[in-house]
Amino acid sequence: MPVTLRMAFRNLVEHKAKSLIVGVLLALGMLIMVVGNSFLDASKRGIESSFTENYTGDVIITGVADGPVSLFGVQSPGGLEQTPIIPDYEKVIAYASTLPGVTASAGMATGFGIATDENGNDFSGGPGGHPGMGDDAEEDEDDEGSMMDAVMLFFGIDAANYWQLFETIELVDGEFLKPGQAGMMVAADRLPKIGKYLKRDLKVGDEILIQGMGGAGMRLRTARIVGTFKRVSEGAGPEQLTYMDIDTLRVLAGMTVGAAEDIELGEAETGMLAVDDLDSLFGEDAFSAIDTEVAPSVTSALTEEGIDSLLGDTSERERLNTADTGAWHSILLRLENPAQARSVVAGLNAWFAAEGIEAAAGDWQKAAGPYAQSVDVLRIVFTVAIVILAVVAIIIIMNTMVVSIIERTGEIGTMRALGAGRMFVRKLFVAETVTLSIVFGLVGMALAFIVSAVINALGIEASNQFLEILFGGKILRTIIDPVALVWSLGVIVSVGIVAHFYPVSVALRIQPVTAMQA
Repeated sequence: MPVTLRMAFRNLVEHKAKSLIVGVLLALGMLIMVVGNSFLDASKRGIESSFTENYTGDVIITGVADGPVSLFGVQSPGGLEQTPIIPDYEKVIAYASTLPGVTASAGMATGFGIATDENGNDFSGGPGGHPGMGDDAEEDEDDEGSMMDAVMLFFGIDAANYWQLFETIELVDGEFLKPGQAGMMVAADRLPKIGKYLKRDLKVGDEILIQGMGGAGMRLRTARIVGTFKRVSEGAGPEQLTYMDIDTLRVLAGMTVGAAEDIELGEAETGMLAVDDLDSLFGEDAFSAIDTEVAPSVTSALTEEGIDSLLGDTSERERLNTADTGAWHSILLRLENPAQARSVVAGLNAWFAAEGIEAAAGDWQKAAGPYAQSVDVLRIVFTVAIVILAVVAIIIIMNTMVVSIIERTGEIGTMRALGAGRMFVRKLFVAETVTLSIVFGLVGMALAFIVSAVINALGIEASNQFLEILFGGKILRTIIDPVALVWSLGVIVSVGIVAHFYPVSVALRIQPVTAMQA
C-alpha cells in the first residue's frame, strides 16, 4: 500500500469527528442520488412500457405543424391549433409498413368530445349550465356526476389493423369494433360515470349523443356503444380514452371533404364584392327587389315541397360534410425489436425529406407528448436539486476540512520540515478525500438499496391520474440502474475533490518554521 494511502487512513481514523461529519454528508448525497435516479428510471420505464404497449407502439408518423405533434394533438399556445393530416397517406403507410423489422401498422385520428343529453346540452343542469347550478342546485354534485366524467378522448381507429398492434385490450362486454362498423368502445369503469352524468343507465347497444370539440367547431353525432373494455396491463395514460370508428371521429373532428377541398367562388358569389358604391347595397331599391321576390314564398304554405324549394339543391353541401376517407392524423408502427426505433425514425424522416412529404416520424416519447415530458421535467428539477445539494455539501465539507487542517498545522509543518514537498502534501489530502468519498459513498449506496427495497415492499398506490403519470404506473416502484450507481459514486468523489482544493491551498501556505514553533 502506498505511503500516502496508509497515512490517509491513519489521519481519517485519528480525526473521527471530522471524518464522520464529512462522511455523513457524502453518504446522504449518495442515498438521495441513487434513490432519486432509481425512481425517475422506474417512472420513465413504466410510462414507456405503458404507452408502447397500450397507445403509441414503437414509432409514430404525423403531419407537420408549428408546434410538436403527439398522439393527442398539437402542443401549441392555447392548444387550439388543429392537428395536421398526413399527406399522401396511402403512399406513406405502404412504404412504412414494408420496412424491415416492422411487424404491424395502422392509421388513426384523435378527437375530443363531451357526452350530451338528447337536447344537445353539454351540461345536465340545462343549456350552458353545470351540475348543481341549474334547477337542481340543491342536489349534491356527487349525485349528479361531474362534467369531467362526460369528457372523452376519442381514438378513431382503423379496425382492420389497429387491434394487431395492441394485445393488452381485454373485452368486457359486447364486441370489438369491426372494419366498417360505426360505434364506439368505452372503458368499463368509465361507462357508469358517463351514465351518472347523463342520468341514464348505459349499457352495450345504447346510443350517446356526442358533441365534438376542436378547431373545426362544435359538431353533434350519435354513436352506439358496441362494447366495453379494460386493459390487461394497467399503467399511466388517459383515462378518458374511448375507441371510435374512424368516419364518425372524422366528422366530429371536422375532417370532412369540404375541409380538404379548396372552395372556388364564381362571379355570382363574388359579384357583390365588386360594387364600387357600397351605399347602393343598402338602398331602398335593393330591399324592394328582395321583398318582391321573397313575398310569394313567404305567403305560401310551409309545406315540405316549399321548404325544399327554398333550400334548393343540398346535395353538394351533404357531400362536403361527409367524412374525408383519406384523412388520418397519425400512423403507428410496431417493431420486432423496439431498440431499432431510433434508426427507423431516422430512415423515415430522410425518406420524407427526399420525397418532399410534409410528415415527421418519432419514437414513443414524441407520441406520448406531455405524458413523456413530465418525466423530463422531473429529471430537470431533480438535477437542479442535486446541484444545489452538491454546492451546499461542498461548502460544508470545505469548512470542515479547513478546521481540520488548522488543527493539523504542526503535523503539516513537521512533514514540510522533514522534506515533504507541496505535491506530497497535496497527494495526501487527495488520498484522504477520495478514500472518505468512496467509503461513505458505498455506505450511502447500501442504504439506497435498503430504502429502495422498503419502497417496493410497501407497494404505494397512486391515488389519482397525476400520481399514476408520476409513478409510471399504479404502484410506486424504484429500479436501481448500475450505470446510475457508477455515475452517483463519481459525483460524490468529484464533490469531495472539489471541496478539498481550498483547504489544501491553506495547508500549503503553512511555513514549516511557523508550524513547528506553534
